[in-house]
Amino acid sequence: MDRNVVLVVLDTVRKDAFDRHATRLKRMADTDVAECRAASVWSTPSHASMLTGELPHSHGAHTHNVDFSGIDRADTFLADLPDHATLGVSANVQASSAFGFADLFDDFTDVNPDARFTEGLDPAAFYRSDDRTGAALYAGFLQAALDHDHPLASLANGALAQVDSLAKRGPTDALFDNGAGVVARDAKRAVDRTDEPFFLFTNFMDAHVPLRPIRGFDDDLHDAPPRWHSAELDKWAINLDGVEREHERDLQHYRDLYGAAVDYLDRRVAEFVTDLRERTDRETTVVVTADHGENLGYPEEDGLVDHKSSTSEGLLHVPFCVINPPEGFGRVARDASGYCSHLALGELIAAFARDEVVDPFKERVPAEVVGIGTTVGPLDDPGRQAEYEHWDRLIRCVYDGPEKYVWDSQGASERYVLDDVPSSQALAGEDADVPEWAIDRFDGTPSEAKAAAQGDGDDGLESSVDDDTRDRLAELGYL
Repeated sequence: MDRNVVLVVLDTVRKDAFDRHATRLKRMADTDVAECRAASVWSTPSHASMLTGELPHSHGAHTHNVDFSGIDRADTFLADLPDHATLGVSANVQASSAFGFADLFDDFTDVNPDARFTEGLDPAAFYRSDDRTGAALYAGFLQAALDHDHPLASLANGALAQVDSLAKRGPTDALFDNGAGVVARDAKRAVDRTDEPFFLFTNFMDAHVPLRPIRGFDDDLHDAPPRWHSAELDKWAINLDGVEREHERDLQHYRDLYGAAVDYLDRRVAEFVTDLRERTDRETTVVVTADHGENLGYPEEDGLVDHKSSTSEGLLHVPFCVINPPEGFGRVARDASGYCSHLALGELIAAFARDEVVDPFKERVPAEVVGIGTTVGPLDDPGRQAEYEHWDRLIRCVYDGPEKYVWDSQGASERYVLDDVPSSQALAGEDADVPEWAIDRFDGTPSEAKAAAQGDGDDGLESSVDDDTRDRLAELGYL
């Protein structure tokens, strides 16, 4: 009998932070995979790799082509689920209808934390589109809300937005999370209106910036003041020049709030998974992972912060827990000695949906970064072309047991050694001789692949998104 399968993507959650803070999900898991690796290091290419089982230079979603329009459903594992309704609920604007991601699913809900009821009018979008100010603007919103197909939800969105705005300016923590509660609620609604079996994709963004204290966080995990915001941490200054004394306090707030966010997600998602499984009629398997991690300025990730232009373990080593898998998968996982790559995720999910077991573990797995991502910060200033080209390089890596080879389109190569500490690596040598078997995992040289990606793409977001999407991307640090 076919199973329901739920994929929970905890956006930006690295493995060591998950192990430390996601204690509930780890207890719920029948299988907790120690060595899972993402295929890339930021949302668009990582989600595309999870769907297609291909690397970024192959599926074509990367810095130079930021949407999913070139990916057909037939190219994804969703095509291997002909008897399942495919549902999606995402708080990640890059994995949403704005970039064609929703078109791959039968039923998809975009979650915007600024509109707590997704069926209602978005107050922020309305205010951006209206030229009026003051009382006239608010009166216009009131009328638009009353005229909307969902007036009560629209009015609630307006009221909650005002309350949230006042709270953010006051001496207290923010009232609302970054969408976790809405994702959980709307995912359950999607399941309730769908005949089984189903595949459900969810993306929870609360560990991603913006990070700020909220009422739901455990205050014992951070001492950031109520009005502190992750925008106060100058990531580009750190990434380009290193951590200075003036960064230390904000960097610690950033790390602590990141951990508090993972702890918060653990509580909310564990509750969501329990509730979801209780309301379905058939066996339901839940896979919990992350599209990528986050660099937090530690020496083993070259002191970098954010998730770009790096293949550190902080970015690629991600959680992978399976709750209620088909019989036999636990034995496969226990006997495994290699890595579970996101490139094998689709095959694994399709097998789970058929109540079958496949072995996704391999001794050698690759990953790839194509370009800087969607924001270049001060590197866009005159005279910084060489720095920009370094950050915009294509980077490839392959894991081979305890070793990891990394090489890029500028000719650099390194060998790293992994130890038993999650999300950590040690440099074992520069100008490393990359084995031919590693090079053969990719098409063309890094410089050839980079040139092809630049030639085929649109180089960014500037002409491809509307104002509402642009504002969400800016809040998330992508513009």
